[in-house]
Amino acid sequence: MNNLEKLRGLIDEENYPYFTDAYLQSRMDEIGTRKGITLESIAKELCLIKAGIEEMKLGDITIPSPRNHFLRLASSFRKSYTGTVVRADGK
Repeated sequence: MNNLEKLRGLIDEENYPYFTDAYLQSRMDEIGTRKGITLESIAKELCLIKAGIEEMKLGDITIPSPRNHFLRLASSFRKSYTGTVVRADGK
């Protein structure tokens, strides 16, 4: 599995297609260019973008917004900032 396929899986492109492969590839080309840009950080950002998809009405049918689904996905990429706290006075 290449990185493009992995990214597509992380952001659930199979069930909710939204981005083109060219756009996803251009985002993946950013990995390693600046500190903190990883596959997971890109996936988190793209999930937050997809969380903004509005519900759609097609005649009598209403397709609900997938907002909560993508917010949960984005939260799974959150870095854990827990750790040991060191006192400033060294004690």
